[in-house]
This record gives sequence, C-alpha cells and structure tokens, in this order.
Amino acid sequence: MTGLSRPAVSLRVTELLERGLVVEDSEGPSTGGRPPTRLAFNASGGVVLVASLGASRAQIAVCDLAGRELEREGLAVDVEEGPDVVLPLVMDTWAKLLGDRPISQLRGVGLGVPATVEFAAGRTESARIMASWTGVAIPPIIAERFPAPVFLDNDVNVIAIGEHRAVYAGEADDLLFIKVSTRIGSGVIAGGEILRGALGAAGEIGHIPVRDGGGVLCRCGNIDCVDSVASGTAILRDLRARGHQVETLADVVGLVRAGDAETMTVVRNAARMLGEVVASAVNLLNPAVVVLGGDVAETFQPMVSGVREVVHRRSTALSTRNLRIERSRLGPGAGIVGCAHMVLDHILSPEAVDSVS
Repeated sequence: MTGLSRPAVSLRVTELLERGLVVEDSEGPSTGGRPPTRLAFNASGGVVLVASLGASRAQIAVCDLAGRELEREGLAVDVEEGPDVVLPLVMDTWAKLLGDRPISQLRGVGLGVPATVEFAAGRTESARIMASWTGVAIPPIIAERFPAPVFLDNDVNVIAIGEHRAVYAGEADDLLFIKVSTRIGSGVIAGGEILRGALGAAGEIGHIPVRDGGGVLCRCGNIDCVDSVASGTAILRDLRARGHQVETLADVVGLVRAGDAETMTVVRNAARMLGEVVASAVNLLNPAVVVLGGDVAETFQPMVSGVREVVHRRSTALSTRNLRIERSRLGPGAGIVGCAHMVLDHILSPEAVDSVS
C-alpha cells in the first residue's frame, strides 16, 4: 500500500517502537504461516503540559499523547500581575500534577494567554493590555524548568482549536469561535486549521468598533470597541450605573432569573452590539458554524438568541443559509484540549519525528 520495501517499513517501525510512540498490540489473523503483529499508537508514551489562561482564571493540566486529560486543576490568577508572578504559579502547578512521572516522559508544553501573540516568536505583543508581558519570550522561561518544545498562542485560538477538534472535526472545517467573558475575543478555523494571520493578530474581534456605543473608552485606547460595550465587564458596569448592586456575573444571573427588566435590557443590548460585529465576520469569513463560549455566552441564553437574530438579519442570505450558531459544548475544558492539540500537531508531525530519529 505504501510502495515502500519491507526493510524500509521495518526500519521505521523499529524507530517508532524505540521512541515509545508505537507498541505491539496484538496478533492479527494468520493468512498462512506466522501470525502478523498488530501495531498501535502509544498514547501513554509521554505527556504534555498545558495551561489555558484567562484574565482571572487558569485551567492547568497534564495530557497524554492523544490529548486526553490525565490531571487537571483550576487556578485563580490575575494576568495583569505579569509573567514573573503568573508563570511560577503555573509551573508549580504543573510540577504538582506531574507527581511521580519522570521528566523524561515530557514531550511538549502548550500555553494560551489572553493577549495578542506573535506565534512564531513565542511572545505577546499587547502594549496596553497585559503590558508587563509585552515582548517577553515565554518559551525559554518555561523550557528552563521543563526541557521540552514550548508553544504559546492566544487563549481564544487554543479554545477554538479545542472546540473544533473535539466537537466539529470532520463536520465543519470553517468555524468562528467567539469568547464572551470578562473580555471578548475570537478564534478562526479555516479549512480545518487555525488562522493566525501574518504575525498572529488574526481574530481580534473584540476591538472592532460598534455603532451607538455611547463613547466608551476601551482598554486598547480606542472608542466603542465591542469588548468595551458588550463583555461581562461592560454588563456589570452598565448595571451598576443603573443602581444594581452586582459584583459578579452570578449576581447578574440571579437578576435574569428573577425577570428583572433592566437587566434583560442590558443583556439584550450587549447581544445586539455583539451580533452586529459577528454579522460582519460571518459576511467576511462564511463559517459553517459560529460557537459562542465564555462565561457570558454559556450563562445567558438571551445573549445567544440575540446574536443569532442580528446575524441572520444583517448577514447575506448565502452566508447564513446553512449557518449554525451554537453555545460551546466543551465549556472551560476547550482550552485544555486546544493547547494539547497545538503541541501534539507539532511534536508528532513527520518533520518532528524525523528530526529525532
């Protein structure tokens, strides 16, 4: 089937067996003579360390070579405290989750951060947001403690990868993931692959301005970005301005469930403004599915319904003919899955395997 000689196949299989990437699984049916030996991918032949950081929370895990979660822990963080504070917390958690596993089993490390990332260079480029991280080359810092290939990407990119691989692979190869939480961001899957753009800045949907935003100053320095008027932070700010004593989104949930009219108005207005931006993205990218995730989208069905209504009203007929707009099915676990596959796509590629053989 391969066109390769028996000795060539035997050599490659032997290399993979020696590296622990393949194991002899069982004997196959005999066609006369000695039964053949079946081979299987060895998912337990190593581990990868992954962490998906949000603005205030992190999901940290150890996964096997199939991307399955072996150990996981949530951690409260404040990314604005900078890499000198946050990275040691993450690395200490990895060390704890590794337990007694030898460091020789470590094959790679993946990290998602809530900032623009220059993927090839492994550093963040966000002058106003996470300013203390800007220009810091993160992979060498991590590799000094965990000697393995280290990969860094935007948090919503890795969530988009996770949602696509776990839920939509083989079903929808063009996907737009929108994270609506403390902040708003997006990840674009085009032709089955994450779209990073020329330098890694693709997907910054949160900093597209909206109409009738009220002149709100965004943390990026511009006015009326959708992040500043429709995020969880914006919803809390607007409700406080109306006299509601809300500290967290859980308080907003309580008001929604109680049928508070003002709260529903604020949430629906946020959905309208987000929907306008998503409609433009749908016209530009023509995805098969738009997935809404993050605390706000996963908590408020009116947000999802409002975005769906605006998108179908303002996008072209062809781009919405078969478009699905759905809530995330993975929730907080999507970032872990995405980070794992970001690493595995590199360390298990033919080029990476050949470079070690």
